[in-house]
Amino acid sequence: MNIAVDVSNTAGFRTGTEEYIEGLVYGLRRAGAQVVGVGRETQALLPDKPRLGLDLRRHPSPLARWWWEYYGVRRVPKDVEIVHVPFMAHPEARLAVPSVVTVHDLIPWRLDAYRRSVKERRYFAHVERALLFADRLVAISKATYDDLSEFFPNLVAKTAVIHNGVHPDFFEEVDVDRIGQALRRFGLRRRPRVLYAGGFDERKNVGTVIAAMREVFRHRKDGELVLIGAKDNLSVRRAVVENELESRVVVTPFVSRADLVALYHSADLFVYPSRYEGFGMPPAQALAVGVPIVASDIPPIREVVQDYGVLIDAGSIDAWVEAIGRVLDTPATLQRMVTEGQIYAETFSWPRIAQSYLDVYHDAIRGRRV
Repeated sequence: MNIAVDVSNTAGFRTGTEEYIEGLVYGLRRAGAQVVGVGRETQALLPDKPRLGLDLRRHPSPLARWWWEYYGVRRVPKDVEIVHVPFMAHPEARLAVPSVVTVHDLIPWRLDAYRRSVKERRYFAHVERALLFADRLVAISKATYDDLSEFFPNLVAKTAVIHNGVHPDFFEEVDVDRIGQALRRFGLRRRPRVLYAGGFDERKNVGTVIAAMREVFRHRKDGELVLIGAKDNLSVRRAVVENELESRVVVTPFVSRADLVALYHSADLFVYPSRYEGFGMPPAQALAVGVPIVASDIPPIREVVQDYGVLIDAGSIDAWVEAIGRVLDTPATLQRMVTEGQIYAETFSWPRIAQSYLDVYHDAIRGRRV
């Protein structure tokens, strides 16, 4: 099968959507499909290369993004059987070949803070109209499917649920020397080490974990909290200062996947306090590596972590203090959970998940023939 994947919105490969695109292309190629990228000057996609072999760049300007989403993506390459738009950016028109759109989450509809301006409301109104023209939709979790059912019930009949995948690097063993190099590079030296990765906007609720760690560290002479990618986030750094944790919290810049995998392997505990998600990629990565997890008890994270982590009330600092302390004090009790969680994490293998996408593509093609 010949598939065109819209890579117009890729830039620095720091977002969850970019991670998704990279894994999807990798999985499809491993499943035997031919994949071409559309929306960037460099069309060749190299699944065995970092960032699919695409150059780092700035995100496209609003005007360039608007032009591509409304008109450019309609220029379907020759011999392509299907176009996959891996984010909610379909034009308000039917494409020349069947199209599939990925719905990662419905944050702007669920949380008012993400659609306050007139420009935002107009754009998301366009998204609502445009999704009607896609042949098939993919929701990355049952939780996202349920949100779609609530806000756009007319779309669920053409929507399939396919979980996100985890890049193969997270399933591989890591050399001890590589872990040591990463620890030295970021100045990490304390144990136990509590790790967070996954963004820092308000819904991520990182401030709750910072406040909880203040109480955890009051009873521990050693240990550190590592916040991946928070170096330039002023609100996070302010929270660290307000909780008097400057000496116990390490904030890093954005890290490469190789370093991220090494840091997961170095962690004694992974925490994920988010209040709203479409899926929850970092907990899935932690499962693949084999790190104990304490995370928010919300539907998408519950769907990903299941019984292989400790799930608690996202907003209760006391619950976070108790759960983190319990995991750090009794790590042996989590060994079965971690071991079985790694086996379960194989369900997030991209080559396996790509087979489900091929089924959706074939279904979309058959639908056009009816």
